Amino acid sequence: MSKIEKAQSNIKKLYELINEPSFPIPKEMQALYWAYIAVELLTAASILDKKELHFINPKLQLTGHAIECSMKACIASVAAKPPNKHDLVQLYKVIEKHGFHLDDRSQALIVHLNHHYYQDLGTGTKFKLRYPTETSERSGGSIPPHSDMVAISNTLIEQAASRVPDILDEMFRTIPTYRANLAKFA
Repeated sequence: MSKIEKAQSNIKKLYELINEPSFPIPKEMQALYWAYIAVELLTAASILDKKELHFINPKLQLTGHAIECSMKACIASVAAKPPNKHDLVQLYKVIEKHGFHLDDRSQALIVHLNHHYYQDLGTGTKFKLRYPTETSERSGGSIPPHSDMVAISNTLIEQAASRVPDILDEMFRTIPTYRANLAKFA
């Protein structure tokens, strides 16, 4: 066993000592968690948006993940299980089937973001923001304005909040506090 595997084994044993009971969390409650994650990611992306242009790739990665989480909040809000996928266009098709909607411009911005976040529309290469390509490829493309992506995420979260049972509505109302914090950076 290598040193890192031994360290992993020892640390795993420590985590296993914390033996808390596990119980299922209703999907609608998971929607709230997805929404919080989205807002945290967008807050981080907003900080990077105010920095120099060389932070564009991390900002796009965080923004893409935030939009993904916002759409998964929509899916969970109707008691459906969000798919373990990252393709924003495919996720939009899922939320649309559940009655969620964005205007045409917002949908086009999601396609542009997906080009960077998930799959390059010209080359078909996936996850270019995360991993280097094996061949020389052009990069670039239209970068959606960050403020528009914040607005799209907020719209999706608001739509998700309108779908959860009333008992969870109060919890969703705490999200604007995070949106107010986000406004400091947007």
